Amino acid sequence: MKKLVSRFMAVLMAMTMVLSMSMTVFATEAPKGTLTVNNTVAGKTLDLYQIFSATKSGENVAYTLNSEYEGFFKTKVENGSSLSGEALSDAAYNYVKTQVGTDGSNGAAFAKEIMKWILENTTTVETTHTTATTTAGTTVIDKLAYGYYVVYPLGATDTSTAPGNETVKSVASLVSVTGTDATVNMKSNYPTVDKKIIPAQSGSGITVGAIVDDTWAGVHHMELDDENESEDAIAPHGTTDEKKAGDFGIGDTVTYQLTSKVPDMTGYTSYTFKFTDTLSKGLDLKEVLSVKVGNTTLTAKKSGANTYALAYDKTNRILTVTLNDFYNSYKEHVGETITVVYTATLNKDAVIGMNPNTNKAELEFSNKPGTDETGKSEPSIVNAHTFDFTIFKYYLKDQKNQNDKTALAGAEFELYKANTEGTAADTNAKINIIDENNGVYRQATPEEASTAGFTSAKIVSDEDGKVLVKGLKAGTYYLKETKAPDGYNKLLSDIKIEIKAKYNDATGELESYSVIYTYNGNSTTVTNKDKATSPEVPVENKTGAQLPSTGSKGALMVTLAGIVLFGALTASKVFGKKKAKN
Repeated sequence: MKKLVSRFMAVLMAMTMVLSMSMTVFATEAPKGTLTVNNTVAGKTLDLYQIFSATKSGENVAYTLNSEYEGFFKTKVENGSSLSGEALSDAAYNYVKTQVGTDGSNGAAFAKEIMKWILENTTTVETTHTTATTTAGTTVIDKLAYGYYVVYPLGATDTSTAPGNETVKSVASLVSVTGTDATVNMKSNYPTVDKKIIPAQSGSGITVGAIVDDTWAGVHHMELDDENESEDAIAPHGTTDEKKAGDFGIGDTVTYQLTSKVPDMTGYTSYTFKFTDTLSKGLDLKEVLSVKVGNTTLTAKKSGANTYALAYDKTNRILTVTLNDFYNSYKEHVGETITVVYTATLNKDAVIGMNPNTNKAELEFSNKPGTDETGKSEPSIVNAHTFDFTIFKYYLKDQKNQNDKTALAGAEFELYKANTEGTAADTNAKINIIDENNGVYRQATPEEASTAGFTSAKIVSDEDGKVLVKGLKAGTYYLKETKAPDGYNKLLSDIKIEIKAKYNDATGELESYSVIYTYNGNSTTVTNKDKATSPEVPVENKTGAQLPSTGSKGALMVTLAGIVLFGALTASKVFGKKKAKN
């Protein structure tokens, strides 16, 4: 029995010792801190590298250099190659204090320097490395071991330092985490692309046919309208005419500009930099006019410094512009502007009215040094619009009942651009029309209109009296009735049609468009915000004797004829009376 109790007590004591040891370990577990990172972009990766570990007693903090970073500091601190252990740790601590400054304001150069070393030695420092996925605006990282960290938004870059700028900037930040109140404001700048519609450009570039046939190498050139005119004059950047949306007629050429900046490629030995631009079904790629970095115009070739390569996927309508040998060519050009200018044509498949013909540009770029991994920028979207209106041809059975409109078929119309003053139709600027059947008519493209034997279609009202005319840019037009339905009078004057678009000042998006129609001095405005409808222009025909309008030449002639006739009759009567008296 004593032996059994003795064994039991031995086991109990052993369990007590194990529990005590566990409690001791738990009690002395290293404290964890919290880091708040501001200005973050959602869905990105934050790399955190712990250079120093830290312990805290009251307000006092002790830092110890992590052995993984000894290689960096041995080359930086005085007599570093001969130092080790605590001596090297103290020297590294003092070096960082000197480089960063007491308030951290001078830390950009050091952050950039050590980040470059880290990216070249990622395997060595992997044990000190942790990551976090960012959220929009602010990212909070909990349970972070106390220490001094380099915080690096993976794939981010600094584009603010142009050549000649003495200010050293770094996308990486430094922060000490020794509690729950550590905060760092990131410069989370990632390569971006900005796409806009710009004024029409002069010059001849590489056509889509050449790109598709893969024969474009060496054929790129710029042709200026004036030998004394500079390329910057015809391809301005930053003009007030740049916009996110515009309106065009079918067949019109739209000039697009893609803009980015040369990123800081610290830590990289090669770098992918590629524009991809997706055109909608209603836009046909025409030409790539120019590609520039700063003031340098690049040459279209398959490879080489200061060159770019082209590709066009006709099936998916994707244009790709790749800047060749990007790292070696532009690593010393951080912050310089990159521009791509190309043209596209609004085609017969363009969607109409409030529906946008959308272009989407993205930038593909390297986002992890030492690998071939790439990321993509947020898309930059630009809309091209073309407009329409509906003619409703009718007559009134009862002029007193304006709501009792009866549709008229067989009325024929032509559409003209306005003259320079906008006061009348320009008879030399008739809009060429294609009949798409079922009461739908659209503006013809220049290619269609130049085809041998082409004849512009008459715009003819159907049984419902309605006609849709589409593919017009904003502007002033005149609608001329050339033939009235049998038994009805043709309009004596043209109808003035003004199409006006309203774009949002902040977003550039189309908010509405209006059709203002004027006949016999009376104007009516119809505004449309609906993607499924078009503004309606009612056109009334009347029966009976046709009388001229007031002030017309015909009215004047009739009046004069009446005066002459009245005078003749009066004279005849007077003469007759005198003759009778005699």
